Amino acid sequence: MLQGQVIAANAPSRALLTQAGFREVGIRERYGHLGDVWHDVVLHERRSAITGGPGLPTMTCS
Repeated sequence: MLQGQVIAANAPSRALLTQAGFREVGIRERYGHLGDVWHDVVLHERRSAITGGPGLPTMTCS
């Protein structure tokens, strides 16, 4: 799994990650500090369809 974090207001970077196959999985409020301002940060992940195997759990949380 690859993970990334982007400041929520950075729409071009969020769109690029989505285009690259990442999905938004959460938000950390007031997590990123830039120029004396705290920003919300969006968490992204991309899971591999190749890596892993039959020994990994297949159930998901609901």
